[in-house]
Amino acid sequence: MRNLRYIGFCILSVRRTVCVLSALAVFDVGSLFSQDYTRLSERTIIGTARYVGMSGAMTAIGGDPSAVTDNPAGLGLYRRAEAMVTMDIGIDKALQTGQDQAGKTIRFSLAQASAVFSLGDFSKDDGLIAYNFMISYKRHRTFSRDFFGYGKNGAALAPLLASADVEWDIDIPSYLTFDSNALRLSERGQVNEFGLDWAMNYSNKLYFGLGLRIHSYSLTEDALYQEVYGTEWLYNKSYVSHSGVGVGVAAGFIYRPLSWLRLGLAIHTPTIGSLRTSTDGKLQTMTDTLGTSYPRPLSFRDTDFHLPVHLSTSAAFQIGAYGMIALQYDLYKQQQSPMIHSLRAGVEVIPIMGMYINAGYACESTFKKEGDPILMDPTFERQDVYSQFPRTAQYASVALGYRGSFIMVQAAYQYRWQHIDLFAHENAAPYDMNATTHRIVITIGWHR
Repeated sequence: MRNLRYIGFCILSVRRTVCVLSALAVFDVGSLFSQDYTRLSERTIIGTARYVGMSGAMTAIGGDPSAVTDNPAGLGLYRRAEAMVTMDIGIDKALQTGQDQAGKTIRFSLAQASAVFSLGDFSKDDGLIAYNFMISYKRHRTFSRDFFGYGKNGAALAPLLASADVEWDIDIPSYLTFDSNALRLSERGQVNEFGLDWAMNYSNKLYFGLGLRIHSYSLTEDALYQEVYGTEWLYNKSYVSHSGVGVGVAAGFIYRPLSWLRLGLAIHTPTIGSLRTSTDGKLQTMTDTLGTSYPRPLSFRDTDFHLPVHLSTSAAFQIGAYGMIALQYDLYKQQQSPMIHSLRAGVEVIPIMGMYINAGYACESTFKKEGDPILMDPTFERQDVYSQFPRTAQYASVALGYRGSFIMVQAAYQYRWQHIDLFAHENAAPYDMNATTHRIVITIGWHR
């Protein structure tokens, strides 16, 4: 009964904390620039091979550096020092439904690197047993995708600009009618996290942890939009660059009421940071018949930036020495955007001592929802009139690992798929894109 009261108190405290943090997660941006924030706030399930193999369902398991970045309390389960590094090899592909032209990129990146320091008296089972520290780096998101969209239907950009009273020199004659459009969009960038974590182990039943999170984010988008009017072509070229930094904190606990059950809960505050956006672009035509317009570019724009509040809850069920099963629910809340809900499930099987096999599945909603308005800059200071509406993302993964007395080697494969509605501008019909990622993750570690 005492344990149940304690758990209830923790849940109530977290609920109050979420309400307070949600109120703090306010940033001064309008609907026009909301896409910049939602794009940079998106996350993917990436980390160590074991973490990827479990589809990130490790908030209640711990004992892994990527799990610690989700729940600092997982650091308390360490009983010795450890160093680990993970390489990520990915193939990102985007293909429009009904078309055969696909954009494909191959990338190599450092997914994570960490060092764990474990201190304590592991000969006892009661009281404060250990307090551990970890310094880490984690790649939260890699933007590496090329989109090619084509459409015969939808509204043209020229009437939209005219209705918005945009000053430009291009005049579309009445005898030229809109025929088709196409959009090429290339995005590159990354969201990185640098962490410093502390955790304690109390009686091998309660683990509590705190973490400092420093984020850096960058994203560049290079787009070329084309419209065909009979024999004339109209182009809109645009380039957008975002860069910034932010700081936040994380806290969590893992509780083991029974030897076969672990309950985990963690919360990440919104970051306090800033974002610098630079844009450039112009409208032009292939010939001088329609003329060329050079709108006033927006060189720089500095704004406050906050990553969303992140709440994670999980339960793990240990099956003796043969493995475990984990279920997890994650919630992300960004101001002025719908909540993101993530459901994750993972299983770990230990066929022989020192070897383990993982498999996992995850399903995650997005900050955007169907029917949200797409708004163009009324002053046309920004040329990037396109917009993305990601739909639900799904993950499936498997992993194989070996843990010896001093070294560990892990490898995982992950397949991610997602539909994206890509709009060339606010009145255009969407390009239905199928975005997929094949990811191979290799982790090498040392412990003593």
